[in-house]
Amino acid sequence: METKLAVFVNQIGYLPEKTKFAYATGLAGGEAFEILCGDDVCFCGNVKASVQDRVAGEPVCLIDFSDFKQDGEFVLRVKDSGGKAAESVPFKIGAHLYDDIFFSTLNYFYLSRCGFELDDEHGWYWAHQACHNTPAIVYGTDKKIEVNGGWHDAGDYGRYIVAGSKAVMDLLLAYEANTAAATHFDILAEARFELEWMLKMQREDGGVYHKVSCYHFCGFINPDEEKDELVVSPVSSTATADFAGCCAFASSFFENSDSDFAKTLLDAAFKAQAYLDTHEDELFKNPSEITTGGYGDWSSSDERYFAYAALFYKTGDNSYLDKALALRQQILDQPDDPQFPWKNKWFEGFGWGMVAGYGTEIFLRAKDKIADKQKVQLFQDSMLKSADRLLERVKNASFGTSMDKVHWGSSGHVCDDAHVLLAAFDITGRTEYYEAAKKQLDYVLGCNPNNICYVTGFGTNTVKNPHHRPSGATKKTMPGMLSGGPCEGLHDACAKEKLGPLNLPPLRCFIDDFASYSTNEIAIYWNSTFVYVASKLKMV
Repeated sequence: METKLAVFVNQIGYLPEKTKFAYATGLAGGEAFEILCGDDVCFCGNVKASVQDRVAGEPVCLIDFSDFKQDGEFVLRVKDSGGKAAESVPFKIGAHLYDDIFFSTLNYFYLSRCGFELDDEHGWYWAHQACHNTPAIVYGTDKKIEVNGGWHDAGDYGRYIVAGSKAVMDLLLAYEANTAAATHFDILAEARFELEWMLKMQREDGGVYHKVSCYHFCGFINPDEEKDELVVSPVSSTATADFAGCCAFASSFFENSDSDFAKTLLDAAFKAQAYLDTHEDELFKNPSEITTGGYGDWSSSDERYFAYAALFYKTGDNSYLDKALALRQQILDQPDDPQFPWKNKWFEGFGWGMVAGYGTEIFLRAKDKIADKQKVQLFQDSMLKSADRLLERVKNASFGTSMDKVHWGSSGHVCDDAHVLLAAFDITGRTEYYEAAKKQLDYVLGCNPNNICYVTGFGTNTVKNPHHRPSGATKKTMPGMLSGGPCEGLHDACAKEKLGPLNLPPLRCFIDDFASYSTNEIAIYWNSTFVYVASKLKMV
């Protein structure tokens, strides 16, 4: 692949007192850069030495202009050794640059409400009547239950417990990390909307149904136009444990405003945990008649660990702490799996399929309740071990990302990795963790080889054709959605046909096409992790 002379900046902009990084290709390193305000050169410096990694596939130079703190709109220009010049898209430096994108990425949740009428005033182009509000058949029975509410999960209209639990956790943590930013949007009210639906998905015996959807994905129609029968999929251990952890943790946020709701959440969490205590793993796999998103998992260990942590946080009952530590050790004692080398490793993740990070973060929040400080140290060391692995990648990455492989949902993954790094920053106060996390935000907002802001409706070059049914149905792209971004696996026909023959490096395996669900779908848990990172970094 030919390397072009190009400059990549954060297209939302930079806050005056924070670090400011950009990237350039087509340079050897050491060349001069200039920041232009109109025709005037306002600042200059030299690019860093080039770095090349597998995922970028070309040499990339870091540009550090952190010392430039002037407000305004600028362009960054570089020249190669032959005198050829390239300029970035215009970018801003100033306060409050993130207010609009923060609101919009949160408002996406409101616009994604299910069973809820979106009027013209608040729904704009995506207004619709209440949708998916008929009773749903419980799979394998003739029983029907009412499960209205919650958020549409992604580009489709399914609603999934494991996805929703992660999204709620991120929003609650974002609210707590920066309550001043929460004035932009009622985060707790939005989280409650999802929680109220989740409560409806709990069976009388405490088990939690995995999801509700139609039997198959619909076409690109509005939500109130999907009239097929709704089906509730079987109970799973992962859904039940995520539910227990999320509800237990969430109960704290409503104790002052609605103690009855807080008690309802905590009681539901206890009930779910009681079910888990008396049932072996029930790992979800789509029944043959159902082809909507599976959200399957190979184990429920990390979900159970998360549930124990949240219940310990709420109760101080040491039995939950002991069970969590025993479960953790059980995983570490298992032999390596050559086919899946990651399988029996412990990683403090914050993705929907690896939620151990939430558990460890919660234990660290509750450290004053842990008498044995060696256990606190264990949790800290574990988080730092995961963070250090990511930090090393960031230090050696061409575009400063945490990725060594570019999987489906890479934009969300780098934000989840930023969460790990920010947890390490909380433990140590070391700014290198904070800065590494911030580079993940820079990446999704324009510091990437596709020169695109992966949040719809924002940036000079923005995603315009996401795999998102309301956007497709209305021919209007809903703003504030984080696209999944590059996926080197090219898992859909569109990506295989249009990108496969080009033999692109992983970070370029992206196409802004509604048919490419593996590179350009959206999801509640990608938006939620973006919201958390922006909030925790104090960008708003």
